[in-house]
Amino acid sequence: MRPSAPQELWPTARGEPGDRRRQTAEWLCYDLAARWTSGKRVLDCSCSTGYGAWMLAERGAAQVIGVDEDREAIDWAQQQFFAPRLSFRLGDGRLLPLGSREVDVAVSFETIERLRDAPAFIEELHRVLAPGGLLLLSTPLGRGEARLHPRDPLHVREYDSVDLAALFSPRFSIAERFGLHSQGDLRTRREGLVPLLRSGAHRVVPRSLRAITRGIFAPRDPEATLVEAGWEAAPVQIVLARRVG
Repeated sequence: MRPSAPQELWPTARGEPGDRRRQTAEWLCYDLAARWTSGKRVLDCSCSTGYGAWMLAERGAAQVIGVDEDREAIDWAQQQFFAPRLSFRLGDGRLLPLGSREVDVAVSFETIERLRDAPAFIEELHRVLAPGGLLLLSTPLGRGEARLHPRDPLHVREYDSVDLAALFSPRFSIAERFGLHSQGDLRTRREGLVPLLRSGAHRVVPRSLRAITRGIFAPRDPEATLVEAGWEAAPVQIVLARRVG
């Protein structure tokens, strides 16, 4: 039996078509990942409330396992998103709740910059991937000395392209790189009311106010753009790498 439907918290399966029209940064990352996940066993590491994992399942993945260390996010994902062969597990990148070689593709979007032991995270992703498996990872593109002292207090450090290649070696071989540009209003959305609604304020904010807020902050133009040429100039880098060994 499915869990009872919670009060609406963005994003939801019903809200996904709107995300597709807006081309949010999150949607574009998972849309890119879907190029390689059809018919594959997939890990979505730091899946948050499950929207991206659900999207990959809907796009034809053979199995999708969403993992996040936030129990509330996992509870929400389990209540909100349903698809064949889609499941969610509580855990984090330091010790993933998966067996060795259990998945063919792993995605991890804007997570590694928050970790104090990034090499251990890379080792763990290598462990759960099958030989020849693919990793798609995004992270802010740091530059110069500032990357060691990020402005975002949640970031331990940021990486330039050389840093990331060194971090991946010798466990992964980078095959492709992409750049993600976000529109100016994305910062306003992340620092304003929308994150508040995502973080659990659905318990205290009236439904009518949430609906008004979504209408006010819904942009008319795409929020983000994905590029292959000129990725070095983008604020976020996305790396596709293949497991070595």
